Amino acid sequence: MRRLVMPDTTGYPRLAELVRGCPGGAEVDLLTEQPGSTRELAERMRGATNVLRFFDGPPLDTGALLDARPARVLVAGPLGGAVDLDAARAAGIQVYDTPGLAAGTVAEFTLTLMLALARRLPTGVGAGSGWQPTTGRDLSGRLLGVVGWGRIGSAVAALGVGIGMRVAVWSRSLDEEAARSAGVRRLELDELLGSADVVSLHLRADPGTTGIIDARRLALLRPDALLVNTARAALVDMAELRRRLSAGALGGVALDVFDVEPLPADDPLRTDPRALVTPHMAWMTDDAVERFLAAAIAFGVEGDDSLVRRLA
Repeated sequence: MRRLVMPDTTGYPRLAELVRGCPGGAEVDLLTEQPGSTRELAERMRGATNVLRFFDGPPLDTGALLDARPARVLVAGPLGGAVDLDAARAAGIQVYDTPGLAAGTVAEFTLTLMLALARRLPTGVGAGSGWQPTTGRDLSGRLLGVVGWGRIGSAVAALGVGIGMRVAVWSRSLDEEAARSAGVRRLELDELLGSADVVSLHLRADPGTTGIIDARRLALLRPDALLVNTARAALVDMAELRRRLSAGALGGVALDVFDVEPLPADDPLRTDPRALVTPHMAWMTDDAVERFLAAAIAFGVEGDDSLVRRLA
């Protein structure tokens, strides 16, 4: 019974080593180079019981998938555009993902960005800054506005409370009682945006949230507010964000997701002293990668479905 892994070897050269270290990893057939054609990919997948698509690997070619017809596809990480679910359903191919395994990892990174932005690290340690001590601000006692109350948003809120911040949350799924139990306040979105010292975004991008932080809502942010986005660039009107930042209408932004990735070398976000940009790396720790791989391999090899979720 063959298993197949499709890694992004450029972004994670240690992936093969991590796979082999997982229980059952010896049964994984590693595809270490992206095939040059749909036919070649289909041939590599043919006969595989489980196809594992790793986090940042290329989307699975639908034509190759329908040609090879594996029994199951496992997505280690968020689904995104990795698999055409409708085509998989029609072909009788089961699709699973591994939700929530990097929630704590992303929350820690989000806090890191918040602290770095508050202490003005882009100015103090940026290229050409020389030896330039820079005055920042404390976060303890300030208001953190968390937009979204999923695994990551709730973890960021807890970290904020842990460093002494006051925390307010907006979410379509959070009620007043649950907010009180978590030690946070629930505010309507516009009120949160207008009052928070730091706003951190933690929503999925879907038809109801795409563009939710539009020009009108960006204008609600205080001139000294800090905006952090480790979720999805589609949540924000990025053109308006760039305009407001360059006009000095925001205290700073920290972004791990962008409307164009990689971020072009001439993008003003790369050089603005109030911007901290990172290359979509919030989830990237060896620990998180090991959790994703272990969950997917345990399911594919041992049938342990405790950490996977069926999508199709």
